[in-house]
Amino acid sequence: MRGPLIVWMVFLLGTRCAQAQTLAPPQSPGAASKAKATAGQPAPGQSAPGQAAPSLTGQAPTSTLAPPTILAPLSTSRPPQSPMPGSQAVTVLSVNKLIEMARRESPVIAQGRAGLAESQAGILSAQAWPNPEVELMAGRSQARDAQGQSGPSPQFALTQPLEWPALRTARTELAQRRVLASQAQILVTDRELVAAIRRACADILRLGEEEAAAADDLALAEQIRSRIGLSARAGEVPRFDLTRAEAEVAIARKVLETTRIRNIQASFELRRVVGVNFPEPFRIDPEGALPERVGPQDFERLWASVEVRNPELALAQAELGRKQQELVFERSQVVPRVTLRASRETDPNMAATRMGATVVIPLWDQRAGQIAQGAAAAERARAAVDLKRLEVVNGFESAWRAWLAAEAQLRALDSGIVARAREILNTAEAAYRFGERGILETLDAQRQFRAVRLELIAARHTMALSRIELERLTGL
Repeated sequence: MRGPLIVWMVFLLGTRCAQAQTLAPPQSPGAASKAKATAGQPAPGQSAPGQAAPSLTGQAPTSTLAPPTILAPLSTSRPPQSPMPGSQAVTVLSVNKLIEMARRESPVIAQGRAGLAESQAGILSAQAWPNPEVELMAGRSQARDAQGQSGPSPQFALTQPLEWPALRTARTELAQRRVLASQAQILVTDRELVAAIRRACADILRLGEEEAAAADDLALAEQIRSRIGLSARAGEVPRFDLTRAEAEVAIARKVLETTRIRNIQASFELRRVVGVNFPEPFRIDPEGALPERVGPQDFERLWASVEVRNPELALAQAELGRKQQELVFERSQVVPRVTLRASRETDPNMAATRMGATVVIPLWDQRAGQIAQGAAAAERARAAVDLKRLEVVNGFESAWRAWLAAEAQLRALDSGIVARAREILNTAEAAYRFGERGILETLDAQRQFRAVRLELIAARHTMALSRIELERLTGL
């Protein structure tokens, strides 16, 4: 009896276990891996316990995995990133579009236009004729004796000031000189605005290159730290090398954050210069952002344009013409001023008509002070023209020499210095990987390559700024 009963109980227990296994939910891959690891089997992608732990003999374990590459390919072009869901689209702004926006909506340009309109209205004021004056008086005459008659006695008078033709011509010419000075001021403001926008865009592009280079340096430093970390944990290198590599990573991260902050500040500076709120985020289109390169053969052409098309020198000359015309106007006012007058007066006994002229003779006040002030102002304006011409010439020579120095530096860097620095870095990395050199040689090669690359970016930026300054000085 006990044998069949035991067999029956085993059969029922197996049936219930099968049902429980059928109704149980399927395990996730992570749970299966965890179960296998618990059972003593390594999960997929994990090493066996015997491979991860050091040997009892004190020797470092040998790993069959290939060491990670320290140097990543350093390229300035980055693959386009797809926008994140809900993120704003980046607005691409060209330099010509920014200049157009600034000319249309900038408060600085609007202020200059208002000043020009004010000067043009001054021509109408200068050409206006003096208005006549009409005088009407009412009264009553009272007779003192019986023969006299009493009654109303109104009085009418007309006064018309006259102007000498020379005075009117001088005043009109002075108003026209003011218009020319306002036009020259608008041109100076426009050229300064265009140059400031180009400089701000050049700064943003330079900081963008520096940020990309800093990101590459950070990635390289992190790769070096990862490689040294593996070697330090394996006992192949001392912990001091790992500390040095971590310090390099911290320095690279600080440089990257500093460059990003400077890039943000440059963006705010561009907004301030343009004076228009454009959408955020944005980026500058490098196409046409930087001016074209010039050569030594362009020196004579640019030099000939300095005194002819320089807006600041043209403004100084316009101010000189205005001051000289103000002196002419002050001298033309030292003439007698004539006013014609006609009046008619009636009363019950008689009617009187009178006509005459009033003349103001410049006998005591001959405007000597005003004429002396005008002569001093004209002399000061003449000296300002000479000073501005000297500043423009010196500024052109300085900008030209800065361009030549930056062009020579860029030619030297492009001729092989950057390539040799990169080759030295690759050689130092390969030597460190095979144990022929230490970490110091690799870090020194990395710093040298970083410095040379920054010099290349700075040289291109200096050439762009010099070209922008040359365009501003020559009025191109």
